[in-house]
Order: sequence, then C-alpha cells, then structure tokens
Amino acid sequence: MAAKVAVIDCQVAGVAGDMLMSSLVDAGANKVKVIDAIFACQDSLKGSKITKVDFAKVVSHGFAATQLKMKYSDSVHGRKGAEMHRSLARCCDSLGLEQRAKTFALESLKTIITAEATIHGEDFDSVHLHEASSIDTLADLMGCSAALQDLRLFDGKIYSTKVAVGGGLLKFSHGTIPNPASAILEIFKNKQFVLVGGQAEDELTTPTGAAMMVNLASGSVNYYPSIAPEKIGHGAGTKKFEGFANVVRVLVGTSGIAAETTRDTVCVVETNIDDASGELVGNLVEKLSEVSREVTVIPGTTKKSRPAYLIRIISENAELNNVLELLFSESGTLGARVQEVERYVLPRAMLTVLVDINGNTFNVHVKVVKDRAGRVTNAKAEFEDVRIIASKCNMPVKRAMELVNAEVMKKTGGA
Repeated sequence: MAAKVAVIDCQVAGVAGDMLMSSLVDAGANKVKVIDAIFACQDSLKGSKITKVDFAKVVSHGFAATQLKMKYSDSVHGRKGAEMHRSLARCCDSLGLEQRAKTFALESLKTIITAEATIHGEDFDSVHLHEASSIDTLADLMGCSAALQDLRLFDGKIYSTKVAVGGGLLKFSHGTIPNPASAILEIFKNKQFVLVGGQAEDELTTPTGAAMMVNLASGSVNYYPSIAPEKIGHGAGTKKFEGFANVVRVLVGTSGIAAETTRDTVCVVETNIDDASGELVGNLVEKLSEVSREVTVIPGTTKKSRPAYLIRIISENAELNNVLELLFSESGTLGARVQEVERYVLPRAMLTVLVDINGNTFNVHVKVVKDRAGRVTNAKAEFEDVRIIASKCNMPVKRAMELVNAEVMKKTGGA
C-alpha cells in the first residue's frame, strides 16, 4: 500500500494560515466542513462575531487560486495566550475533531504563545497576545485542522519546501521591527527549516502559518520527495505583489513507498585519507560517532598504489558543521564530499525485556520492528546488555547472544 504524501510549497510567497486553508480547500477538502469549523470559533471566544465565511475563486498574478473571504468583528483587543488556548480547546471539543487534528491545532497555538512568551520574557500563562489574539487566528487553526482531517493528511507524511519570509521593516503593536519578526524566528529556531528572503520587502510568512508548518513537517526539503500527484491546491493571500503570485501550493499524492516506512533526509559525508595510522583512524571514528548517526571506514588503494581509507559518515543535517569540523581537525584531510540523500526506514521501538539466563534474571533493551498488523517482524537485543550478561554468567558472548535472542523472540512474539 502506497503512503499518502503532501508537499506544502511556500518557497515563493511564504505561508499564512488563510492561504494554507484555502489551498487545502482548493485541493478538495470539504468546504462546508471547513466553514462549519470556522463558525464554531465564535462560540468559544467571548466578544467575537463572524458574519461571513466563504471561499472564492480568484486570479493572482495570472494563476487561478482559492481565497478565504471572511468578515468578523472582535470587541476585545488583546487576550492572554492561556485564554486563547482554552478557547481553542473548547472549540475542538465542540466540533468533535479527531485527536490528531485537535493535537495539531492546540500544539500550533501553543507554539505561537511560547514564542511570544520567550520574546517578551513572560511565562505561558501570563503573556498577552496582540495580533494573534483575534478570532481569525482560531479560524485559521480550526479551518486547517478540519481540512487536513478531511483530506486524511494526518495519515500520511507532510513536507515543506524552503519558507519565504520576505524582508524590509514591519510596523505592529510594539513599533517598527525588521522582517522576519522575532516571533517567526523564534518559531523556526532549532527546527530543520531553511528560511529565504523571497521577492518582496513585506511579511510573507505569518506566525500562524509558521506555527502550523513546524507542527506539520519535520523540516524543509530542497527537492520534492518521490510523489505521484493526485490533487493540487492553490491558496491565495489578500496582498498583491509585483513579479509573483501570492499563492501557496499544496500537492497531495502517494509516494509509491510502503506505508509502514518513514522517510527522512540525512547528509552523507565522505573523504579519503592516505597518510593516517590505525590509531588516528580509530580516534577519528570514536570522535565522529559522538556527533553522527553512523561512521564507516573502508580500506582501499588510491593513485600510485598508496593504501588509503574511505571515511563515510551519515549525519543529521543539524550536525553537519560539527561533523566537518571534527573531520578536518582530527584527520587532516583538506576536503570532503557532502550529499543530501533520502532515507527510508521501518518504524522501530525500544522495549525492555526480562530474560532468564542460567537461572539469573536480566533486563535487556531490545529494538523491535512491527508490521502494519502489529506483529513483531524483527527483534534485536542491545549488544552492550548481552556483553554484560556474558560476563556475569561466565560464558562466551556468542553463546549469550544465542540465549538472549531465543528468550527475546519468545517473549516478543517475533517470527
């Protein structure tokens, strides 16, 4: 069964809550359900009234798109973040959203509130929201949650392109600030998203849009993943820019990869070393193992028949600089090759299994892989635990591994 995949393309016009919602409706989300979700917001937020909600077909810089048309009034200017969060929770409950949709909406708002609290040096319960305190924020979150649920995108994997944020200066409740605003930077801080300025000296990505992106995707990708397109949606914003359409594009399809696999992006770093001792290579492997997922040393022969080692490292994108710094300083190499690659992995879990070996009881950490039916298809005990058992039972590690594996497979139900 192919896995469902969606790509949110915001590398040109950025992303705002209303634009993302409109793109999902344009891609086929049930418009009536989304509108009902938006109207439900006014019942949980005192002082607000929604008078009109619709999605209209528009043309933005020559491209057909869908745009949210919403009219509302709000007699309250500024609310505590905690109050907004409680209101959103009541709205989710009243609408009967499934748990994943509810979690997405609440976590997205929590992301905004936490960012504002950090910026202003206040705690979560006391920080006041200004621009994000009106009902349109809740409307964006509820509408997108309903649309994502209707398209069954919580069942699949969602990717983001690089995020355009714009440039120039912004004027808001706290005065004039550089764009992107502090809230945007705080939301994306320590997340695996690449921000690009874009083509306008204006705000392209809003805090609500940013918060939803970090709660939908694990980071941004440089290229589209493997996808067979099925639905395409274009969501237009209200601003008009010269030179580009103010539109977010959503692509929905299938990956062709088994649904039980997950995909991530890693960096493969390689270099050749032809003048290193075994001790130096051993130290290099030990150091690199602390900041990377995997280190492999492959012996070989280079020009003039010189013996050499190929050092291959699999690294998280966030650790690439640390890996390169260690590689250059510890190996003496003058260069390295870096590739960003896709990796497909089976979901796994770590269990603690109680095993009985020669009358002694031990706790063993076991990595297990399950199929879609929940059956264990593979189970592997941690080697360090097995080595401890071998030492305490005074037996060879090979024999201890055989006994532990037999116990583990029996107790986990593995094949």
